[in-house]
Amino acid sequence: MAALLIAALLVAQPPGETPPVSASTRVFEATYVASVESVPAGLNRLEVWVPLPSDTASQRIRNVKVDSPYPGSVRRETERGNSYFYFSTEAPRAGPLEVRVRFNAERAEVRRRAAGETGERPASREELEQELKPESLVSLSPRVRALARQVVWGHRTAEEKARAIYDYVVNTMTYDKIVPGWGQGDTERACDVQKGNCTDFHSLFMSLARAEGIPARFVIGFPIGSGEQGTVPGYHCWAEFYLPEKGWIPVDASDASKSSDARRRDYLFGNLDPNRIQFTMGRNIRLDPPPCAETLNYFIYPYAEGDGKALAPVAIRLEYRDRPAGDQPAGD
Repeated sequence: MAALLIAALLVAQPPGETPPVSASTRVFEATYVASVESVPAGLNRLEVWVPLPSDTASQRIRNVKVDSPYPGSVRRETERGNSYFYFSTEAPRAGPLEVRVRFNAERAEVRRRAAGETGERPASREELEQELKPESLVSLSPRVRALARQVVWGHRTAEEKARAIYDYVVNTMTYDKIVPGWGQGDTERACDVQKGNCTDFHSLFMSLARAEGIPARFVIGFPIGSGEQGTVPGYHCWAEFYLPEKGWIPVDASDASKSSDARRRDYLFGNLDPNRIQFTMGRNIRLDPPPCAETLNYFIYPYAEGDGKALAPVAIRLEYRDRPAGDQPAGD
């Protein structure tokens, strides 16, 4: 198994603020495990793309090490700066395939900002225009636009409208992983059945926000349990909307919907607890070299192709262990 130690600068996004170590900061070491259940025998070529965590304004990632059965390289897609590990190999071994990404993380709580307190560089016009466009499943159909007008009726500022949209999603959607079709982040399905998981909740939020001219983007990673160590079997996602005077503001409508506590629901509009880790951002992800699928709906699972055809099933998990309080990730 080839091991690749990735320098922090290679996986970092444009520098943000360094998260302070405090009671609202969590420091831990983690291993992201990506697996392809079965590589078919007789393939001529195998390609695999594996997402990597990156620095943001609220998290620091250090000491990233990729354990892979084949050598590869770290790359970054150009639209949103997501980092990933890529390898290609000829005549691959048949059977299960696993890639393990080990790293140290420091995650800070995100607190609601006052006007003028952005905490990050202003977004460019190009970035904002990108987060106003419809995407394959994040639609801006006539009924979405009509619903958005209805939801924000009587509200004037962008922040008031975003809060009205958040409240609508929290109070209307039901967290559900039984009704078929959940997990794709399909706004039209969310309008039809008003059920789904975090991807469905936040696709609806983004569509309604974009319909009102509010840039909104998708963020995906993992929740971190309350115990000192554990294994997380699946991803978690949230969304962010943009206000010129405050920057990108987080919302976690799906977590809020699970709570009957009004204070918790209010908190998750503009605040995020540190019990999470961000991996990638955006929908319709374009990687380089491009998969035959061209774009990925979102990027938290590994993506693998054998002779140009997608390989499935794939699986993920995150193993984590807290580090002592005040212990910062080592490295530059």
